[in-house]
Amino acid sequence: MPQSAVSPQELPKEQLVGTWTLVSWDQRNADGTTFQQFGASPKGIAFFDAGGHYIITVMRSDRLKYAIDNFGQLAQATAEENKATAQGTITYFGTYSVNDADRTIDIRVEASSFPNWNGTDQKRFFEVTEAQLKLTVRPPHGGNVDVLWKRAK
Repeated sequence: MPQSAVSPQELPKEQLVGTWTLVSWDQRNADGTTFQQFGASPKGIAFFDAGGHYIITVMRSDRLKYAIDNFGQLAQATAEENKATAQGTITYFGTYSVNDADRTIDIRVEASSFPNWNGTDQKRFFEVTEAQLKLTVRPPHGGNVDVLWKRAK
């Protein structure tokens, strides 16, 4: 079976396993307004392995380069450069399990660029159709975040 096809016989976890690249990030606040946390054209990648491990990273594609020459000089970055990175990037990894009945992913965040998530358990609703994955986050404060991914080739 081609990697881009989803078989109806596959369990939701089997459909989820693989590498995904970001298509869009749509964030709606509780009042219905939209917010582009990662700009108009964010970049991202998500990996879900068969053993229950994942990593997700999303960042703004329009961040300016640092004035420093190389990564070894990162401690010399300006406060503005560090702020742009912190506000324009989310990376987190850990373990996950799939609830087949309600099509949710229960994730355990081992570590995150947003340290408040470290050690937390979170839920994502998901749909897999053909070569696309849609993850939906419903924060407790209201609103909705829909993240659309396509299966990497």
